[in-house]
Amino acid sequence: MSSISSCDSYQISVENEDEPYIKQLDELEEEHSGSDSSTDNYAEKTKNMKTELELVSLYLKCKKGGYNAAYNQHKTYSDALLFISLMFSGSLVVFPYFSAEKVAISSLGVLTMFCIFFKHHYNFDVSSNRFQTVSLQYGKILANVETFLSKLVYFSNKVEKQTAFYEKMREIESKLCDFNEETAPISTVTNEINVFSSIHSVEIKQIELQNRYKKVKREIDKIKAKNGNETRLQFLKENQKIIKDEIKNPDYSFIRIPLEQESKVYL
Repeated sequence: MSSISSCDSYQISVENEDEPYIKQLDELEEEHSGSDSSTDNYAEKTKNMKTELELVSLYLKCKKGGYNAAYNQHKTYSDALLFISLMFSGSLVVFPYFSAEKVAISSLGVLTMFCIFFKHHYNFDVSSNRFQTVSLQYGKILANVETFLSKLVYFSNKVEKQTAFYEKMREIESKLCDFNEETAPISTVTNEINVFSSIHSVEIKQIELQNRYKKVKREIDKIKAKNGNETRLQFLKENQKIIKDEIKNPDYSFIRIPLEQESKVYL
């Protein structure tokens, strides 16, 4: 996992030097050339696409909420220092009418000076405005994701839907990568989850499961053809069922749970 200061990465293949999403689109075209995928497989892919977009949306909500919380915190500090400065400076005007104590008057002056110094030294006004700007930028990307998510259901063509999905994820990744580089100097809001890399790890596991499923199926076919070991056949069938269930229900909980817990902080 990487911090917010690094680019989110939705890398599809480390070995392939082409752009990740271009490779996904090429694989998609090859997959659908000549034949259509099964209805069940298409439904699973649609469900996974929706889940991944929801995770990206949740991630962006956390980012927006984190920077908005930082904005409110720095604005509070700025307002508090301004209020205290005004209170002490106002006391300098009123206090001499009630007392001629030079030490007390000097103390109020020193306190006022320190408040003004801290306010300018920490630049709470500047930092709060920058945090607010970052929060609004994440909000724009979030709106883009949620708009696309609402339109996903209207794609009737399988290839068009998956192509649009890969292109949108590529667009979001690119925006976040560029945006994170720009905001790195003010990235004091911590969020250790790299959502794209985490999603990719689930996809890698899905590919591994699909390969295992094919191998098990081939071995089952060989055993059936040769009337082989029934015990081994039964074991393979049970293993095949477990693998199929895992393929149908990919585990995104390690991404979703921490993000949901974080998002509750900003509600």
